[in-house]
Amino acid sequence: MFEIAIVIAVVIALTEFVKKMDIIPVKFLPALSVLLGLIAGLFYVDVATLQEKIMFGLMIGLSAAGLFDQSKIVTKK
Repeated sequence: MFEIAIVIAVVIALTEFVKKMDIIPVKFLPALSVLLGLIAGLFYVDVATLQEKIMFGLMIGLSAAGLFDQSKIVTKK
């Protein structure tokens, strides 16, 4: 499971990179995290079925989006 944490960190880093480059509006960054998580789940996670890959991808993306939102809350204070 340690490698999943690294994938989540990479998704967060890519989302921050897109934020700094001002490519898409900030309100769409959580959706970008979920999309990047789905892509990571499809290509990185080594499980048997497509449904499991999609589920892991959703977990990665939603975890990254949640951590991203929490970091925004902490930095605003």
